[in-house]
Amino acid sequence: MYDTVNIEASETVLDYARAKKLAEIEAENILQEPMIIAWYDRKKNEEHPHVPECQHKPGWIAYAEGHEGKLQVNINKDEYCFIFTGINKST
Repeated sequence: MYDTVNIEASETVLDYARAKKLAEIEAENILQEPMIIAWYDRKKNEEHPHVPECQHKPGWIAYAEGHEGKLQVNINKDEYCFIFTGINKST
Protein backbone atom coordinates (compact mmCIF):
# COMPACT_ATOMS: atom_id res chain seq x y z
CA MET A 1 0.00 0.00 0.00
CA TYR A 2 1.10 3.58 -0.51
CA ASP A 3 1.14 6.76 1.54
CA THR A 4 -1.60 9.31 0.92
CA VAL A 5 -1.41 13.10 0.91
CA ASN A 6 -4.53 15.28 0.74
CA ILE A 7 -4.32 18.79 -0.68
CA GLU A 8 -7.04 21.41 -0.52
CA ALA A 9 -6.34 23.78 -3.40
CA SER A 10 -7.46 27.36 -2.93
CA GLU A 11 -8.38 27.83 -6.59
CA THR A 12 -12.12 27.95 -7.15
CA VAL A 13 -11.77 26.51 -10.65
CA LEU A 14 -9.17 23.79 -10.80
CA ASP A 15 -8.55 21.87 -14.00
CA TYR A 16 -6.65 18.64 -14.59
CA ALA A 17 -3.43 20.35 -15.66
CA ARG A 18 -3.24 22.53 -12.53
CA ALA A 19 -4.18 19.62 -10.25
CA LYS A 20 -1.48 17.48 -11.87
CA LYS A 21 1.12 20.20 -11.32
CA LEU A 22 0.15 20.51 -7.64
CA ALA A 23 0.40 16.75 -7.22
CA GLU A 24 3.80 16.64 -8.94
CA ILE A 25 5.16 19.38 -6.67
CA GLU A 26 3.99 17.46 -3.61
CA ALA A 27 5.41 14.17 -4.91
CA GLU A 28 8.81 15.81 -5.52
CA ASN A 29 8.93 16.66 -1.79
CA ILE A 30 8.47 13.00 -0.85
CA LEU A 31 9.91 10.89 -3.68
CA GLN A 32 13.05 10.95 -5.76
CA GLU A 33 12.23 10.91 -9.47
CA PRO A 34 8.43 10.64 -9.02
CA MET A 35 6.42 9.36 -11.96
CA ILE A 36 2.63 9.26 -12.27
CA ILE A 37 1.48 5.72 -12.94
CA ALA A 38 -2.27 6.15 -12.46
CA TRP A 39 -4.80 8.96 -12.07
CA TYR A 40 -8.50 9.72 -11.73
CA ASP A 41 -10.39 12.88 -12.75
CA ARG A 42 -13.74 12.83 -10.93
CA LYS A 43 -15.04 15.89 -12.82
CA LYS A 44 -14.82 14.02 -16.12
CA ASN A 45 -15.09 10.50 -14.65
CA GLU A 46 -11.87 9.59 -16.48
CA GLU A 47 -9.14 7.30 -15.24
CA HIS A 48 -5.82 6.06 -16.48
CA PRO A 49 -5.12 3.34 -17.02
CA HIS A 50 -8.62 2.10 -17.72
CA VAL A 51 -8.75 -1.51 -16.54
CA PRO A 52 -12.35 -2.69 -17.06
CA GLU A 53 -11.65 -6.32 -16.14
CA CYS A 54 -10.89 -5.36 -12.54
CA GLN A 55 -14.11 -5.93 -10.58
CA HIS A 56 -13.11 -5.64 -6.91
CA LYS A 57 -11.85 -2.01 -7.01
CA PRO A 58 -11.34 0.76 -9.54
CA GLY A 59 -8.92 -0.49 -12.20
CA TRP A 60 -6.58 2.49 -11.97
CA ILE A 61 -6.06 1.77 -8.26
CA ALA A 62 -5.52 -1.96 -8.81
CA TYR A 63 -2.99 -1.11 -11.53
CA ALA A 64 -1.06 1.25 -9.25
CA GLU A 65 -0.98 -1.30 -6.44
CA GLY A 66 0.45 -3.89 -8.82
CA HIS A 67 3.03 -1.52 -10.30
CA GLU A 68 4.87 -0.19 -7.26
CA GLY A 69 2.64 2.75 -6.41
CA LYS A 70 4.30 4.61 -3.53
CA LEU A 71 2.28 7.79 -3.05
CA GLN A 72 -1.29 8.89 -3.69
CA VAL A 73 -1.96 12.62 -3.89
CA ASN A 74 -5.62 13.61 -3.60
CA ILE A 75 -6.64 17.11 -4.62
CA ASN A 76 -9.81 18.74 -3.23
CA LYS A 77 -11.35 15.71 -1.55
CA ASP A 78 -10.62 13.23 -4.37
CA GLU A 79 -11.69 15.57 -7.17
CA TYR A 80 -8.37 14.56 -8.74
CA CYS A 81 -6.23 11.64 -7.59
CA PHE A 82 -2.72 10.81 -8.73
CA ILE A 83 -0.62 7.79 -7.79
CA PHE A 84 3.14 8.00 -8.15
CA THR A 85 6.01 5.58 -8.08
CA GLY A 86 9.55 6.55 -7.21
CA ILE A 87 12.12 6.18 -4.46
CA ASN A 88 11.20 7.40 -0.98
CA LYS A 89 13.52 10.24 0.05
CA SER A 90 13.52 8.95 3.63
CA THR A 91 15.25 5.69 2.64
